[in-house]
Amino acid sequence: YDAFGRQTKEYLPYAVESGNGAIITGDVATATQSYYQVKHSDDFAGVSLPDINAYSEKEFDGSPLNRVLKQAAPGKDWKLGGGHEIKFDYQTNILGEVKNYYVTTSFADNTYTPTLELSTVNNGNYVAGELYKTVTKDENHNGSSSKLHTTEEFKSKQGQVLLKRTYALVSGVETAHDTYYVYDDFGNLTYVLPPKSEPHSAKPDATELSELCYQYKYDYRNRLVEKKIPGKGWEYIIYDKLDRPVLTQDANLEASDDWMFTKYDAFGRVVYSGKYHNGRTRLTMYPLLGGMTSTQISENTTTSYKTINGVKVYYEHNTYPQENSLNVNIYTINYYDTYIDLPLGLNPTVTTSYGVTSTTRTKGLATVTKTRVLETNNWITTVTYYDEKARPIYVYSKNDELDTTDIVESNLDFSGKVLETKTTHKKSGKADVVIVDTFSYDHVGRMLKQTQKINNQAPKTIVSNEYDDLGQLKTKKVGGNLQEVDYTYNIRGWLKNINQDGKNDNDLFNFTIKYNDPTSGTPLFNGNISQTSWNTLNVDTSSKTYTYSYDALNRIAGALSNTNGNYNLGGYDVSGNLVNPITYDKNGNIKTLVRKGHINVDATSFGEMDNLVYSYDSGNKLTKVLDNGNDTYGFKDGANITTEYTYDANGNMLADANKGITSITYNHLNLPVSVTLAGGLIGYTYDAAGNKLRKLTNTTTTDYAGNFIYENGELQFFNHPEGYIKNDNGTFNYVYQYKDHLGNVRLSYADANNDGVITASTEIIEESNYYPFGLKHKGYNNVTSSIGNSVAQKWNYLGQESNEELGLNWLTFRYRNYMPDLGRFFGVDPVSEEYMSISNFQFAHNSPIWKIELEGLEGATTNKKGKGDAVNHEPVKVVNASRRTDPNLGFVGPGGIGTMYVVQETTKEVVKEVAKKPSIVSKLAAIGTKALGTIAAILSPSSTNGGEKQWQKENLKKMFPDIKVDEKIQVSKPNEEKVQGDDDSSPVLRFERNEKHGKKKRGNASAEPTNPQSVLDASLELPGNTTRRVGVDPSTGEFVVFDEHSKGKFHGHVRNWSELSQSMQSTLRKAGLVNKKGKIIRE
Repeated sequence: YDAFGRQTKEYLPYAVESGNGAIITGDVATATQSYYQVKHSDDFAGVSLPDINAYSEKEFDGSPLNRVLKQAAPGKDWKLGGGHEIKFDYQTNILGEVKNYYVTTSFADNTYTPTLELSTVNNGNYVAGELYKTVTKDENHNGSSSKLHTTEEFKSKQGQVLLKRTYALVSGVETAHDTYYVYDDFGNLTYVLPPKSEPHSAKPDATELSELCYQYKYDYRNRLVEKKIPGKGWEYIIYDKLDRPVLTQDANLEASDDWMFTKYDAFGRVVYSGKYHNGRTRLTMYPLLGGMTSTQISENTTTSYKTINGVKVYYEHNTYPQENSLNVNIYTINYYDTYIDLPLGLNPTVTTSYGVTSTTRTKGLATVTKTRVLETNNWITTVTYYDEKARPIYVYSKNDELDTTDIVESNLDFSGKVLETKTTHKKSGKADVVIVDTFSYDHVGRMLKQTQKINNQAPKTIVSNEYDDLGQLKTKKVGGNLQEVDYTYNIRGWLKNINQDGKNDNDLFNFTIKYNDPTSGTPLFNGNISQTSWNTLNVDTSSKTYTYSYDALNRIAGALSNTNGNYNLGGYDVSGNLVNPITYDKNGNIKTLVRKGHINVDATSFGEMDNLVYSYDSGNKLTKVLDNGNDTYGFKDGANITTEYTYDANGNMLADANKGITSITYNHLNLPVSVTLAGGLIGYTYDAAGNKLRKLTNTTTTDYAGNFIYENGELQFFNHPEGYIKNDNGTFNYVYQYKDHLGNVRLSYADANNDGVITASTEIIEESNYYPFGLKHKGYNNVTSSIGNSVAQKWNYLGQESNEELGLNWLTFRYRNYMPDLGRFFGVDPVSEEYMSISNFQFAHNSPIWKIELEGLEGATTNKKGKGDAVNHEPVKVVNASRRTDPNLGFVGPGGIGTMYVVQETTKEVVKEVAKKPSIVSKLAAIGTKALGTIAAILSPSSTNGGEKQWQKENLKKMFPDIKVDEKIQVSKPNEEKVQGDDDSSPVLRFERNEKHGKKKRGNASAEPTNPQSVLDASLELPGNTTRRVGVDPSTGEFVVFDEHSKGKFHGHVRNWSELSQSMQSTLRKAGLVNKKGKIIRE
């Protein structure tokens, strides 16, 4: 700390070989420096001991505001004063710098209808000195006056973010990319104007508003009732008297006169949901809900069932919609507290698992869930039994559509760690598959070993882990001793090596990542990857290298291959200079892309495989692609017409003339149900949660029975944490996989002769290498061995299934489908509102070497940008409900080597996940119902706020003392708009009273919070508004809204849940502070 009590340095942890737990005294700073001088000698080459900066450091301004001017990370290249810090500058606006947008509203039918206006004073600009301006320069900024690698943020005196401005080169000129935020009189975000709408040049016209901008309407209770997302039609929300969303409708549903309904019990838990056919509009439907009596607000369970359109429901069916007709289709049913409507043969009260009898005290627990298979009368029924600590120990799931049953039993120790799981998979007419997984841990709860036994086969050691003295995974032995995988990291905890490229050993795959020290190209300091190199022991053992280039918005511009440029992305001259980079419009839609590759069927000749020019409508929707390169390989340019791609009202692609797709139909989840191509038809079946259950083509039927994949009725494979297990006529053989830092499968192998040694020439099954954006390399090491499984080999890039039937060539993510040849999705991102400055069709923020896509929802970084604590860079694994893979295969982080999991927000969703992915229970069995929201928030990429993290870290420590919480909370929300990168850069939050608060007496907004400072300390920053925060007080049940009136100083007032804006409600839900219905989750 400095003389003013400000923390200027935060040292990295270091290991002491001896000690009894007593406090360490003496010169610990020098001890830390000595430790890291040895441990990270590469990061401190040529640096003397006193100059070793094994700490992050801040430089403050000289004012009482304690503002951070520079923030430096550990390591020689990031040292304070070295030029690669994050820098901050605090100013006010000048005349002409910011447009003055505002909103006028008209009030009718209990709804405020906004109109976007641009001030007529000062040419539509704010006067000088009216706004706060903060300039942030990232670690790649060159220290000059250039505005590249900077973010400018303008705030009003009320703390509202009005403009975020970044810069990129357009035709060689530094060009502003502006995102404007416009609010109504009550502080609700009403319009967002992304860069492509050119809001700084002129007010967007009606077409630009519709296709490019975000629009929101609120009712008289400040509830979001209508919204318009770019590329989609209007969406509508209707609430009950308790402000719970009961009916929702998007543009496709509106066209078919359908609504999605949700019913709740008295505790705000979802009891059943489905589709309601009714041609009324929101305005005509609203009075019907407003007229409901107190007995018609919530559902109660009954001892006898009601039949609603052929479906048995053990609820009263007294809330809206109350019809019992063909107009009501129930899709999900959830029972709590007791066991109701069980499948035949299940005990309605207790069962046993590993000798433990399930508890009968199930009050407050999810017990039975039923999920409909869409367009059928079949259901997936999941029953969960718990021990006395409310931990799932026995999960039973029956799938009527696929005629399968999965049972997962768990043996937990006292603290909740999973010691063993037994998974039983049953399918009618087939022999049972019984899998027993056994886990062992070290003294701090890190997994050391996993073994697996299938039926009566001999047990296999799947993986053995060894950790370094800081807790990072150091070595992983796979398949017993078939491969020993080594990991190394830099001083910031970023992965450097999976094995070591060029090292002479028996490693089948070596992978090296360069950040600030590439052998060629430009060093990068903000977490972007400058270079990757790899080699294998396959036929071609030579080292392959990609050297990457990016623009100032961290979007990939080019990738230079060392193989005579045969696999370049972007156009390079003979000297290796990038002369034709990938170009983007202001929203990040790709405009041009050049790709070199094979230009003949045998992949022996190379040239310009793709030279693509993309055309768009007035928004972000792709309408045409022209290939000036080779039409046959890479992207296949199968048409040359004005409009090659068409879309429905929800922004889903309906036709693709280049692939010969004439029609695609979708369900209410915006998932494709049928695809009609010139060569035939592909059909898909889903359950109501969006999980794919079946795929039908002209020749094959693929069934997705959770972790077990069938083709034409025969079990093909199921996964294990390090690969998959293929079924060879009832004998189960193990295949292991190497993956890179993104989770891409790079090499598969198997011990086919069971001699305990991998012979590269005969036991490497497949090797896959990729261009950025996911298209596969061809021309080397493309031979596939028959000792693998051809179905399992479809899951490669990011662990997603490749659909190549009939020339489809899609990658199937859970929520959207992706085209790797074009580098974009063909459906609107369901979480578009998290990333309003960029196109909602883009892939991984156009940074596919540094980021991955989480199920088609959002981009996530593979290392935390700008964080100094090396321990806090263990990767995160993602529980994936839709894929066939075990959660250990779906990870976010270096090499897939972590131990944490992102889980769903509610108990209901977790139960569904467990039911459909039996192997997940081995990691989730210890999770209690009250902990789920907290864990989801902590381990998800959306936890960015320092105060929020600290509050939730403490909660998690209490709930799971065996977990090394401090090491695991580390993922930042990947947001191109936020480049600061370190939560600790914010000053201390301080509450100050304001007698004037609440002048617009809306509800109880004028009330002062009971415990303002403690709630402020744990409050959450709102997306797009860094000076407005929201928090909860579990002790009083208060929701508190805080506004920053000066730097670090906040006023606050109490609001009801219904008075919170949609953004506030969403923020609290994502953080796990409230459930989906707005009830505060208490300890």
